Amino acid sequence: MSRAPLTSVAVLGGGVAGWMTAAALARVLPAACAIRVVETADAAPCGALSTLPALRGFHGLLGLDEAALMRTARGTFKLGARYGGWTDQDPDRDHVEGFSDAGANLDGVAFHHHWLRAARRGEAGRYEDYSLAAVAGRMGRFAPPSEDPRSVLSTLSYGLHLDAAGYVAALRATAPRVATRAGEIADVVLADNGAIAAVVLADGERVVADLFVDATPDGRLIGATPGAAWIDESAALACDRLALREVAPRADPPPLTEFEAIPEGWLRRVPLRGGDAVTLAYASGLTDDEAARDILGGEATIVPLRNGRRQRAWSGNCLAVGPAAVQLEPLNGDDAQAIQSGVGRLIALLPAADGSPLAATEYNRLMAETFDRARDMAVLRYVVATRTDALWTQARQAEPSATLAYKQAQFESRGRVVLYDEETFVEGAWVGAFLGHGITPRRHDRLADRLPADQAEATLARLRGMIRQAAQAMPPHAEALKDQP
Repeated sequence: MSRAPLTSVAVLGGGVAGWMTAAALARVLPAACAIRVVETADAAPCGALSTLPALRGFHGLLGLDEAALMRTARGTFKLGARYGGWTDQDPDRDHVEGFSDAGANLDGVAFHHHWLRAARRGEAGRYEDYSLAAVAGRMGRFAPPSEDPRSVLSTLSYGLHLDAAGYVAALRATAPRVATRAGEIADVVLADNGAIAAVVLADGERVVADLFVDATPDGRLIGATPGAAWIDESAALACDRLALREVAPRADPPPLTEFEAIPEGWLRRVPLRGGDAVTLAYASGLTDDEAARDILGGEATIVPLRNGRRQRAWSGNCLAVGPAAVQLEPLNGDDAQAIQSGVGRLIALLPAADGSPLAATEYNRLMAETFDRARDMAVLRYVVATRTDALWTQARQAEPSATLAYKQAQFESRGRVVLYDEETFVEGAWVGAFLGHGITPRRHDRLADRLPADQAEATLARLRGMIRQAAQAMPPHAEALKDQP
């Protein structure tokens, strides 16, 4: 027996999360289904986004032209992320985690085992030297991937740096069927079964819908429903504030998001056209807001942050996206990934007008696992830090999750990467993060020894040279941006 389809969706809050959801639903829901966004003042977009390559697939669903998007959102290309300052014993040490394959499987053995073998003989260079994206990123160069599998450029992928307000404007333009108005939430009225009966706005309007999407910063709607308590993750992720400011642009911005650990927390720099968006993440118990502004050298917007997730992001007829559902220090360069995952799963599990409990249960399972895997990557960056400042020392004292502890132990032992369900980051990304942050396995896969050492080292040297040559042939990032239509 078929069930009645959705006839109305109300998105409360707006911002990046609300408009990613509304724009996607506008593409997949029939015209008879009314979609409405109520934009609240506290959800107004600010700052910048540093995204993974997967977001470009989402833009394909929306029919969003990349060149037009980058003009509207002051976008630049992103080949990966640079991390520096993670040890105060060697403050100049840094590494780049690039969006491309590192090396190549040799004799059926994962490349990093051949690298480990050669590194112990002092013949390997840095692991990132085998990633075209990392090498080109350090050089400040960019070229789009090649579709020719014989070309080293075919190993590349790339994400984007986007101004958040410009990104929202581009999303809105793809969804003219979505009705919108500004408004503030005065009350959330629940029915006897715990579902949302209506949302009352400050001017007295009652918003009624089959499905409510909570895109508010504090989860005002989902928090009113039963079983949607907040699961706190602040013990291992210590920063509870973000200070945001834009500074003057650089003449030759790298196609990288740059992260720098400092005593008070960490700084992120995202290059945009016309300026760089700088974020300071810090703990308010150790650094006050005025001190944070001083670090950034002037005025800054302060945004509260509480690391964690909802016990249930979908409760009854309410589904939370963005910060209403999940908040995580933006330390992985995966902004908007949790929103994209949530929207994609909502589309796959679209509820009927009278609710879909089984779909909600599956959605909540998938989103919880997705958050936990991304959380582990962020916590790893605290676990491996050797800084002795108060914030970093405090974060290291927290017990990592069992999944992260096991993953790290397996890699330290034999260079094996354990992957769980719903991983945001692929095996190569974990290898790059482990090795880049100084975690070296005690032994390599002995199957790598089948290849004679001199032959393996000659192959590695050729790979390094080929990758460096390909990176040098790319145009500077600033030139690549000018060449966009």
